[in-house]
Amino acid sequence: MDPLITRLRALDLGCKLFDKYYGCLLYADDILLMSHTVNAMQRMLAICDQFAHECDLKFNSNKSVALRIGNRYNALCAPLVLNGTELKYVHEVKYLGVYLVATSHFKTSISHTKVKFFRVFNCIYSCSKAASSEIVTVELLKAYCLPFLLYASESVCMSASQLHSLNNCINRAVIKIFGVRNAECIKDVRRFVGLEDVVKLVENRRSKFIDRLIESGKHADLCLAAAHIFYT
Repeated sequence: MDPLITRLRALDLGCKLFDKYYGCLLYADDILLMSHTVNAMQRMLAICDQFAHECDLKFNSNKSVALRIGNRYNALCAPLVLNGTELKYVHEVKYLGVYLVATSHFKTSISHTKVKFFRVFNCIYSCSKAASSEIVTVELLKAYCLPFLLYASESVCMSASQLHSLNNCINRAVIKIFGVRNAECIKDVRRFVGLEDVVKLVENRRSKFIDRLIESGKHADLCLAAAHIFYT
C-alpha cells in the first residue's frame, strides 16, 4: 500500500500537521483518509479507485463510510463516490477500537467502552464471588476490566464529563463488590485497594505514551503537538 500513500502525498491531497503528511493512515487492512474539504476527499477516492484498478484490487465500498467533523458537519453536501458507489455519511464510526463522532469538534464516544467494561466485569464477578474474596475480584477488575475502560485514553482528548462517567463505572463496580453506598465509603475503599481516580489513571497512561514517543526519536513534531493538546 506504500505506493498509494506516496501518490496521495505527491499530489498534496489530505491533511497535514507541521508540514508532515497524515492524509492516509493504514493499519493492516483498515484505511483512514482525512481531508479538509469534500472536493479533496473525492479526488483522494478517485486516486484510490485508479490505484485499485492498476493493482487488480477492489475496495469494499459497502463497508466504507464517510464522517464529517466541523461547523458544517450536518450540512448537506455532494456525495462521495468509491468504486462507483456513494458512501454513506454516518454519525459515528469505529477506527481501531475508537469510536469517532460527527460533530463540530473532534470527539469520541465512550458508550461502547462502558458496555465492554460492564460486560467483562459482570462475567468476572459472577465467577469470582464464589471465592468469597473481594480482593481477588478487585485484582481481576484491575487486570481485565480497566484495560477496556482506559483503552486509547492516552491518545484521545476526553471531556470532564466523559472522565466522570468512566470513573463512575469503577464506583458502581466497587458498590457491587463491597456492598457500600456512601460516597465517602466508596472513596475510602478505592484508596485502600488501589483503585485510583480515572483522571489520575489517564494522566499516568498519557505521560508514559508521550515518553515512549520521545524515546523512540521519531515524530518529534507529533510529540510536541500531543503535549500541547493534552496539557494546555
